[in-house]
Amino acid sequence: MKINNIFLFLILFLLFSCRQGKDKQENVTFFSIENFDGKELNVDECFSYVKLLPLQLDTNRIIGQIKDVCVIGDTIFLLDEITSALYSFDKNSGQCLASVLKKGHGPNEYINPVALSVNAENLYVLDMPTSRIIKFDKGLNAVENVQFDFPASDFIVLDNGFLLYNLTPTSEKGKFVYISSKGEYVNSFVFPGKRDNFNSVLGGGKTFFKNEESDVFVFESYSDIVYKWDNDSLQPVCRMDFGKWGIPSNMSRYNINLFEEPYAFSGNVFMLSDMFIPSFFYKSRRYYGFIPLSGGESVFGIVKDKCYGIPFFPKWQYGNELIGVCLRELAEKYFEENGIHNEGIVDKEFTQEQPVLVFYVR
Repeated sequence: MKINNIFLFLILFLLFSCRQGKDKQENVTFFSIENFDGKELNVDECFSYVKLLPLQLDTNRIIGQIKDVCVIGDTIFLLDEITSALYSFDKNSGQCLASVLKKGHGPNEYINPVALSVNAENLYVLDMPTSRIIKFDKGLNAVENVQFDFPASDFIVLDNGFLLYNLTPTSEKGKFVYISSKGEYVNSFVFPGKRDNFNSVLGGGKTFFKNEESDVFVFESYSDIVYKWDNDSLQPVCRMDFGKWGIPSNMSRYNINLFEEPYAFSGNVFMLSDMFIPSFFYKSRRYYGFIPLSGGESVFGIVKDKCYGIPFFPKWQYGNELIGVCLRELAEKYFEENGIHNEGIVDKEFTQEQPVLVFYVR
């Protein structure tokens, strides 16, 4: 009788475990990436409108290369990768509101800032060499800093702390680390496999991003799973399937240069309120997919701006807007047709060197 009870318990336990695994699997939506080879899409087919915003600085300053962009309301925050300077701009006019360079080894200073994140009131800057997050107010005044104990290349501020991309994941501390607002370790997620040492630097997008409802999503370049932050945990919500174009299951992606192979693989993704937009590579060309979340026809292809000829390469997301950057000289036709001039600016040549932000609005 005792043996029968034990046997019955084991059966029930196995059934419950299988059911739990099935439930988790059912929560993951699979998106098939197909019928894209050689196809082209026009920007007008994918977005309601495109807005170009020339950034306006005086002749004493110039932005070398935009590393990261964040937005709070009508204020844009920008990190210059070349100078490590921080800027804020008016989202409507492009006028510079403030700038600061806090490079150094002192309190609330940084050595090599690599990422930005914001909440409703503050800007946060990740300094990779010192493993610190520095908090700034909207006027770019440093307020305080948070110290942690591992190298990170990207992050996002949460309601009760931060989620960071760990550059040295182990079996004890995974790829995505959750710390408190004081820098204390809370939890980690997605642990590396034995050969999981693939470099995700070249994906061209952010690891962490929010949609218009402020839901937090996480995606590691070259992987195929998108995670969502829910109840202080990361949960897989969707997975991409490239079918016959994908990397064969018996091939290790860690020993090859994917850009030299005839396979499709993901670069970065965006998650809007109504649309999942993956960016992926195939035969050294960048493709995009536009997949409705509520059903409907998905389209894939190389996206081109046939009206103004501006390269389509969004890197950041703000709500339902995607944000890219281009050179001023590439946007002259747009400015002429929309009556945007440089009146009052003496040094026209200097103005041509300033970058232009491109907003793609659904």
